Amino acid sequence: MLEFKKVELEHVKEIQSFTYNNEILACEKNIINLIVWQRAYNNMFAIKDGMLFLKSGKEKTQSFSLPIGIDIKKGMQHIFEYTAPEMPRFWLQNDGQVNEFKALYADEYDISPVRDAFDYIYKREDLVNLAGKKYHSKRNHIAAFKKQHNWCFKPINDENKAEVLTCAEKWYSENSDRFDEYMAIEKEGIKTIIDNMLILNAKGGAIYVDGEVVAFTLGSPINDSVFDIHIEKALKDYATAYTVINNEFAKTLTDYHYINREDDMGLEGLRKAKLSYKPEILLQKYRCRPLKLACMRLYDNAFHDGPFTVKLFDLCYDNIKTLRIDGETVAMCFLLPCEINGKAAKYIYGFTVKEKYRGQGYGKALMEKIISDTNDILILRPANEKLIDYYKQFGFYEVKASNEKGDISVVPTDSFARFSEKDKKGEYTAMVYGLETDKTLYFPYSLA
Repeated sequence: MLEFKKVELEHVKEIQSFTYNNEILACEKNIINLIVWQRAYNNMFAIKDGMLFLKSGKEKTQSFSLPIGIDIKKGMQHIFEYTAPEMPRFWLQNDGQVNEFKALYADEYDISPVRDAFDYIYKREDLVNLAGKKYHSKRNHIAAFKKQHNWCFKPINDENKAEVLTCAEKWYSENSDRFDEYMAIEKEGIKTIIDNMLILNAKGGAIYVDGEVVAFTLGSPINDSVFDIHIEKALKDYATAYTVINNEFAKTLTDYHYINREDDMGLEGLRKAKLSYKPEILLQKYRCRPLKLACMRLYDNAFHDGPFTVKLFDLCYDNIKTLRIDGETVAMCFLLPCEINGKAAKYIYGFTVKEKYRGQGYGKALMEKIISDTNDILILRPANEKLIDYYKQFGFYEVKASNEKGDISVVPTDSFARFSEKDKKGEYTAMVYGLETDKTLYFPYSLA
């Protein structure tokens, strides 16, 4: 069984013996990030059979990286044994890992990109030269700063680390109105990095104006070709110093081909700024949830049914139908088995499309797939009148239904039968496909 430990300074060499390799581009496996953000994300590690295992998060929400080592299949077995009987969650980067994961577990997992976590990776020479029209505004910022201020750039070392920490104190004081737990951890992390630069193989630089530090940056290598920027700060009165510190520090990183400036956390201003530097690689990150869990999240986000959702999925999950694009579940519904006057039928329940994919034809694609894959009668209950015309386009037509009496009976079977409750709506509109009738359906069952 895997035995996990907190990631701490004493584990730097041990962990880096696995993570410091040229196949890794992502910032998550950088030892500084693992240490600095340990308190926020509960970063833990284990070593077994010559492989490194990393996990983050609390027990019920913990997620794992793919094992780093020689036998990924064996490593994955260790993770599945560790989380049994629950299926583990994973966090992947699109640097070869995603295809490897899909080959093993595509049918069991929902693989969803998380845009807010994408890493911005640049060619070092682009950040140094800032050549061409696309960097015109950057060159102007630098020129204006140099003309306006009596400035210089210095690397961070033991002689000036106190001055850099003073600048950090000023920056957090200037931003005290938004100071929170994460900023407190970041502030503590800056001191950890500066106090342990040799152990962490960290580098940094500072911009001085009239002898005082007004901006600074800190980073460390991910491998021999990629350098990771962890921290970049500039005081409010010297906002254009961000462009200067970026450029000046890149000039010192002559051993590296790429510079990873990490993610934008979904902050619009930060995203705009990072895109303005024209990343060479926008490294995608993926949240990989067990398929049942992902479908539960999709359903509950649409219908907000709370505890009912758990009961529904426990009894009826085998009757789910999904539409998946590149491993991500974009639409779903339940096809609950029933009979209409002795003929096999399916009750389409919980039909929904993930919010960010609505209006793009995915609901239509799922419905067409359902119709083409079954010879059974289909029945559904539109949530509102606006949806009646939507379902008519697929060949459904309106019928009168009642929970009290009718000419044609809808009788649930299998899991639907164990779950159904008497409806309280009286008469309402239902829609059917594959059955022509002008008679009233006796359809007394509800899942709402």
